[in-house]
Parts: sequence; structure tokens; C-alpha cells
Amino acid sequence: MDLRHMDLRQNLQSVSARLSPTMRRASDTILRDLRSIPFQSIRKLSASAGVSPLTVIRLTRKWGYEGYTDFQTAVRDWLLADAAATKAASQGAPSFDLQSPELQASINDAAAMINRARSVHITGFRSARAFALYMHYVGRMVFDHFHLMSPSGSGSPEDLARLTADDLVIAFGTLPYSTETVRLTDASRQLGIPTIAITDSKESPLATHASISVAVPIARPGRLYRMAPLTAVIDDILEACFDDPVVDSDKRMSYFAARIDSIKG
Repeated sequence: MDLRHMDLRQNLQSVSARLSPTMRRASDTILRDLRSIPFQSIRKLSASAGVSPLTVIRLTRKWGYEGYTDFQTAVRDWLLADAAATKAASQGAPSFDLQSPELQASINDAAAMINRARSVHITGFRSARAFALYMHYVGRMVFDHFHLMSPSGSGSPEDLARLTADDLVIAFGTLPYSTETVRLTDASRQLGIPTIAITDSKESPLATHASISVAVPIARPGRLYRMAPLTAVIDDILEACFDDPVVDSDKRMSYFAARIDSIKG
């Protein structure tokens, strides 16, 4: 049976029921976080499952693939096809409700984490970099503890190495998710650094690794994706931060504007 022409998750589960206990342990680990597979090395996966890399390879062959790399490709294709179908279905759907109770709750939670943090480090790679730049720029009008993380994946470990549980990472990412962002949020989780994922789905690999997630579906009613809802959510998070009376945002923003004017002359 060629599993890649059917529902991938369901068919992996059907084969897993007939596996040995060791292989089933590897299978359970994979199925728990299937969306992270395209970004996860075989060594890391086998370590988290408590099995050898050879067991993972044998498992993927039981599932009908040539090996782990072939399986990663199949999972990536499945995720992209699923996302494309979701976006196609949303083309005629009503616009996303920015006032929904669930979204407002996650916005308020994110604002509370930002105001508690000793320092806030914002990141986004590829197309998501623009959102990180925007949040950093607006946030710096009020907050001195906002920092923009390195735009290169190679700089991220050095950035994270200085952070503790008193700090905060905010990671932006939408489909197709960058490997750098997924690895960074996973590393933050393992190091105990609180993380907010601002992404397009509660099921995204960023959301699964983060302390909390703010999910903003990205629609494509025409040729271009509509990114305005995500920008609006950034504004709402910062507004919620500024509402804290301790922040004294109006005074700080006036001071920021005055300094800019003095520099311009």
C-alpha cells in the first residue's frame, strides 16, 4: 500500500498498531508532533523517542518510504497540500474576526508576558522578518527592553545563550515555516525561555513549541495573501501592553517623538 496517496496521519496510525513496542514508541513520538518532522533531524527525533536512528529508519520503511529523508519530504508535501486546501476553502469565507474572545484572550496573555519580561527578543525569518521589524520598531517607542534578534540562523544560538526564564522570545512565522524559526522556538522551550508564537495556525510547529500562541489565519482572496490581520494583531498586543498604567506609554511616546525631532533638527 502506498500511504502517500491517502490520508497520511490515519494510515501511519493504522500501520503503527501492528508494530513492536520499540517501533511503536518511535511512532507515537512522530505522530504527536508530525508538523515538526520536516525540520527535525533523525538524531534528535530518535533521542526524544528513546530509540536508535536505525529504528526510525526501519519504521519509515515499514510505512512505505525509502528512509527518513523520503518520509520528511512526504510529510512536508502533505502539510503544504493541507494548507493549500485550507486557504482555498477560506477564499469565499467571511473575514477573520479580530474581536473573537479566543483571540482577545491570547492577545492579553501575550501583553502580560511582555510586561513581565526582563527583556523581549523578537525574531522572524524570510517573509516573517517584516513582522518582527514592525513590532520591534513600534515597541521601541515605549519599551527599552525590546530587542531584534539576528536575521541569520547562525546568530540565533548566541542570542538564546544569554536568555533565561526572566526573558521572552517572540517568534513570527507563517507557511511555509522556516526551519530557523522552528528550531529557535524548540530550543527556547528546551532552555526554559518563555516564548510567544505569532503564527497562522494553532497547529503550526511554532505554536506547538511556544509557551502561548496567537493564531491569525492568513487568507488569499485573490492573487496576494492578506497580511493586514497579522499587523493588526501586533498593534492590539502593543496597545494592550501600553494600557498598563505602570508603563506610562503616552509620556514615553511623547519623549520618543521629541528625541526624533531634535535629531532631525
